[in-house]
Amino acid sequence: MKKSFLYYLLFSLVFTLAACQDKDDQEADFSKFREIAYNYLDDSTQETIVGNWKKAFVRKNGNGNYEVLFNTTYDALLGPIVVEIEGKTREVIGIYPRD
Repeated sequence: MKKSFLYYLLFSLVFTLAACQDKDDQEADFSKFREIAYNYLDDSTQETIVGNWKKAFVRKNGNGNYEVLFNTTYDALLGPIVVEIEGKTREVIGIYPRD
């Protein structure tokens, strides 16, 4: 009984550490995608971003690319800026059209 409890505890600890590492790696990748997307924008567009661009929303779409969403002062009129980045090469594919 005591031995099985120790195995369970050890398994839980290893699993928890692995899960935390994956999350940290993912956040580091997201930070890089945010930086790539932000640097792709021209200065006048960067000035319209509301809040900290380093906390922009990042999501992976169905084809393996990443989308970085920047909220701007014109969101009510045009919607957010969405920059698509190729997942493997980390090159900007383009900016989605705004309404």
